[in-house]
This record gives sequence, C-alpha cells and structure tokens, in this order.
Amino acid sequence: GRRDIAGGRKMNDRQTADNNASSRYFTSVCYSADGSCILAGGNSKYVCIYEISQQILLKKFQVTFNRSLDGVLDELNSKKLTDFGPVDDHADSEDETTYNAIRLPGAKRGDDGSRSSKVEVLTRQVAFSSTGREWAAVSGEGLHVYSLDEDMIFDPISLTENITPAAVESKLVNGDYALALQMALHLNEFALVRQVLEDTPFASIAHVVRSTSPVHLERLMQFLAKIMDSSPHLEFYLEWGLQILTTHGIHMDKNRTSLMRAFRAMHKIVQTRHDELKTICNQNRYNLDFIACQARLVKSLQDQKVDKEEEEAPNKRLKIST
Repeated sequence: GRRDIAGGRKMNDRQTADNNASSRYFTSVCYSADGSCILAGGNSKYVCIYEISQQILLKKFQVTFNRSLDGVLDELNSKKLTDFGPVDDHADSEDETTYNAIRLPGAKRGDDGSRSSKVEVLTRQVAFSSTGREWAAVSGEGLHVYSLDEDMIFDPISLTENITPAAVESKLVNGDYALALQMALHLNEFALVRQVLEDTPFASIAHVVRSTSPVHLERLMQFLAKIMDSSPHLEFYLEWGLQILTTHGIHMDKNRTSLMRAFRAMHKIVQTRHDELKTICNQNRYNLDFIACQARLVKSLQDQKVDKEEEEAPNKRLKIST
C-alpha cells in the first residue's frame, strides 16, 4: 500500500517522491457495504480503492492540486536543493522572527508567531455511502464527494441548517412554491430542483418567478436548459423561460456578460426542440391535413344530424297532439 500512495515530495525530504515511501501510510480505511472494495487514505495526497477478492488497486484519486500545500509537488526546485536539504529563502535574514512578519497599522513589533513552514497535505477520514456509488474524504482542503452518478453534484450556496430536502418537500406540501424553489436552488441538487419546478402549478409560475432573486437567475436558467433537453413538458418549461424574460429582462440586459452562458444554453435547447418539432410536423404534414379534414367532416355530419333532429321534433309534437 505504501507504494500505491507514494507521491509528493515534502519541503524537508532528502529523497525524491519515487524513493520515499516510508513517510506515506494509511490512517483511515473503510469497507463498502457489500464488502467487495476497501477505501483507504492517509498521509498522502492520494486516496486508493482496492478490490478485496483479487487484492488489486482499482483506482487512486488525488484529493488536491493546491501547490501551496507541502507534499503536492513530486519534484522541488533544484536550485533550492543542496546536499544538506532545501535552502530557505530567508536563510540570510538577520532576524528570524521578522522576515515573515505582518506589519499592522500602529504596531511597533511584527508578528512573533509567524511561521515559514507549509501546511501538509493529508486525508483525515474516508467513508463509503450505503449504496456504494459514492464516497467522501475529509482533507485539509475540506470535504470531497465522489460519485458514479452524473447528476450528483454537491455544490450548495449559502447553506444553513434549516435548508434540507425534507424542508423543501414540506414547503411544497404547504403550497409555498417560491420558498421551496429558493431552498432547492441553495441545495443545488438537480433532482430536487426538477421536482419543485414540476410540482409548481402552471398558474403560479409567474408569481414564483417574480419571487426569485436575481442572484439565482443563472442557476435557474441552467437547470431549465438541462431539464428541457429530456422533458416532454415542453410548453410548461417554455412558460418558465417566458416569465423569466418578462420579469427579469431589464436585469438580464444590464448583466448580460454574467448571464450570457445560461442564456445561450437555454436558447440552444429551445432552438433544438423547435427544429425537432418542425421536422416532425413537416414529415407528417399530409397526415395532419387528413386528420384535420376528417375532424371537420365529422363535425359537419354531427351538425347536420342535430339540425335534422330539431326539424323533426315539431312534426312529432303535432302527431302526438292530433
């Protein structure tokens, strides 16, 4: 396992990354739910996945590419290396406590607690999901979530403890569609946003769009473009787009540079669906004309039948009276 996670040369390492596997070791391991795979991470920039029955390495992931962390680069600058280790950039400084000090306004002394060492890259904890299709790792850079599902994107914005999928569904049940959409956009989950959009009544679309903040316009338009690519409810989502342009058109015109990407995505998918419908209608033009003629013929026959019944009704009344 040490050779699998070997990689990255620290600032004080005397050996290269290829020959220094002793300082790399696992500190956290986790089995998948079915017991077929094991996930391992530790004092390295890599997280490894092993197949247990064959005892082979399936794949390894690099959790960060932040070059400011110690141990990310495989090779250090050769100009700063000597036989006794790396040369400090501030080795010639007379005062070791002030060369990296932060000067504060009104302060006569520098920061005595300043440090010249870098933060080391490592993985503190790894875990599989219950389905085995996702796994997560905690490192110095934060939480990393990896998934086999393309629609699983955990990228929340302004997230709080009160914004949860259960809270979104509760707002939908209570009929508060505007707040439900806002919370779903904060969570930034495709399936949840699609559920909120499709559960919103057609008559309430204009009200929900008016309640949407301009900050969320770009994400909402991106979601609409993605949903319209596969949804059969074309008129429903076109109404969403129309209300967005009607309500927020002035804001979009003033901020066209920041919203151009989302606008182009919506324009592309609308144009694509229009071309598809146009092709279908042109190919079935004569069939549609035949169906329309048949509908008019059936309607005319029904009208003639009704008129005939109305004309015969007075004659029947005269016969009955006589």
